[in-house]
Amino acid sequence: MEIFHVINSLKKGGAEGNLYRLCKFQKKKYRTKIQITIITLIDKGFYEAELKKLGIKIFSLKLDKQKNFFDFIKKIISFRKFIKKQNPDIIQSWMYHSNFITLFFHRQFYKKIFWNVRHSELTTKISKKKTILISIVCGLFSNIVPEKILYCSERSKHFHENQHSYAKNKSVLIENGFSDKNYFSSKKLRLNFRKKYNKSNFDLILGFAGRYARQKNIPALLFAFSEIIKIYKNLYLYMVGNKINENNDELKNLVVNLNIKEKVLFLNEQKNLVEFYNGIDLLVLPSHSESFPNVVAESMLCSTPVLSSNSGCAKKIIDKYGFIILENDKKSIIRQLKKSIELFKNKKTY
Repeated sequence: MEIFHVINSLKKGGAEGNLYRLCKFQKKKYRTKIQITIITLIDKGFYEAELKKLGIKIFSLKLDKQKNFFDFIKKIISFRKFIKKQNPDIIQSWMYHSNFITLFFHRQFYKKIFWNVRHSELTTKISKKKTILISIVCGLFSNIVPEKILYCSERSKHFHENQHSYAKNKSVLIENGFSDKNYFSSKKLRLNFRKKYNKSNFDLILGFAGRYARQKNIPALLFAFSEIIKIYKNLYLYMVGNKINENNDELKNLVVNLNIKEKVLFLNEQKNLVEFYNGIDLLVLPSHSESFPNVVAESMLCSTPVLSSNSGCAKKIIDKYGFIILENDKKSIIRQLKKSIELFKNKKTY
């Protein structure tokens, strides 16, 4: 069987991580019985080297390097011919832009196409207008093109069916899965993390894991943290993710202007977050929008509680074993941070 995956890029992210794990599992289980090819819209990426080690072919359309609209059309026509020549058994596209690209495939492939929708909702407050338009266009053609539409959360399914007219009879809900072999509680990893950053067990470390994007609501988190450290002195915020580094001037300025530079540490992207989850005391995710927030499940597998906004299926994952911010504004984040931190008072000193 030959499977083609079309995805925006192979950078480190939720969809990309799930694609990597899926390919790894399939290659291990089916070995030579399955051939996997990945076509990216943007060149290079975090998972590319690891996927190639698995024997997976990777090609890029390099749409980010197109010179003009006609160059885009030429690349799409060339890709269309490539798909027809290779004639894969299954074409699985990931996220809006890649789903949109499949609209240009030959009609003979429509029954082989499976769309992946990874967002729970789109609004002009947190999403690009172009992305919203692409999703709406996909919704209009959803009765014709894909065989099935895969969602990773109930909220995502409900939004796209009701707001962007995605075909209801093609919907399939498949929530993300995780292995306790990859994420687990470890005192050793906790000690290693604390030793690496010269922090004792009496220090309270809040953690944030996610890329630098509007939907993650990072400015509100930083403001809330700047207020909460006025009460709790041995409190720190460690942040990890794409563009969470010293090269991000916008992020650096936020921290400097709030006068919390000595309390916040940028850890950039990490290949594996199991030590990070074990090292921190509380993961905070104040996102405006999520679908299935992987970091919530990963952190909880490491026995680290989570304070999250009520976005996507975060509340469903957390259940009664964590904390939810019902109204995701600065005051609500501060209020919930206080409640969460109070629970640590028995074992920590401030």
